[in-house]
Amino acid sequence: MVNILINNKRYDLLDFEYEEEFEKAVIENSKYLFGSECIYIDVKKRIGKNGSYNKGVPDGYLIDLTNKKQPQLYFIENELVTHDIYNHISEQIVRFSAAIKTSQNQIRNKLLEIIKGDPQLKEELTKHLNDTPFTNIDELMNFLVDKRIKIVLVVDEATSDLNDALDVFRDRPDVVTMKRFVNDNNVSYVYEPMREELQDLEARGDLIRKNVDLEFDTIVCPAFEDGFKHAYLDNNAWWAIRLSQKAREHLRYLAIYEKSPIAAVRHYAEIERIEPYKDSGKYKVYLKNKKTISSIELDKDSSGISPKGVAPQGPRFTSLSKLLKAKRVSELWV
Repeated sequence: MVNILINNKRYDLLDFEYEEEFEKAVIENSKYLFGSECIYIDVKKRIGKNGSYNKGVPDGYLIDLTNKKQPQLYFIENELVTHDIYNHISEQIVRFSAAIKTSQNQIRNKLLEIIKGDPQLKEELTKHLNDTPFTNIDELMNFLVDKRIKIVLVVDEATSDLNDALDVFRDRPDVVTMKRFVNDNNVSYVYEPMREELQDLEARGDLIRKNVDLEFDTIVCPAFEDGFKHAYLDNNAWWAIRLSQKAREHLRYLAIYEKSPIAAVRHYAEIERIEPYKDSGKYKVYLKNKKTISSIELDKDSSGISPKGVAPQGPRFTSLSKLLKAKRVSELWV
């Protein structure tokens, strides 16, 4: 069993007993789970044609305004993994997928009704419009439903059975996980967000507050020598990477940061394709046209110490243009 230690206090796992309390925790922490520029709409409305089997009730809707020019609408499904994966969770996703194709006008009209009937929600969304090319909420909603609506599944645990079931979908839903831990009356959560690339990009400063779109096409993966040789050099691939739907759409290149003693980026390749990796919920990236570049060295001060947060400890995101210009690793993240 996993325990968490915070300031010498042990936090023990406390499972969610009811979906309602799990959903409440999801809503309260939505900015962390989905992104600071996302608006969670906590409304359950049936979507799908009357008399059709292909209808369902999402637990909520999410408008992702991180990219001001290309916002994205999501259906939210909050589930405890104790629910039947095939007869309940997978079935819901199938219903949502079918309704997305057949009920665009209905989805648009229902969301407009919800937004315009909620002064607080309408005000929040209107403030975001100032930074977008959309002149009003109606224009924004037309764009969101005409674009392919995506699905995100929020669960307390992503099991291998769940991952196997989701891998059959051509448009595999994003999966967010959240567990609850307690110490007396203190509550903490361990979570995997919808878009890890956002956490990386947002953490670099106030890009979003300056209304600058977060753009990337390259993922930089840290590697020890053995892994670099086995995966990148010998198998033209890199695997067990957690990637959101948006990341899979945007990524075109993969670069390798070789850990100490090399501590530099010297290789990158084009991404040929991305496929699910076993039953892990992660992905395997197949590579082509591998290239060697001038060494991008890890920053070090006069005493030979690297600044905190510069060396990637996990996958990080940048652009090919930055990669080809950078002399120091820190320049990849600026």
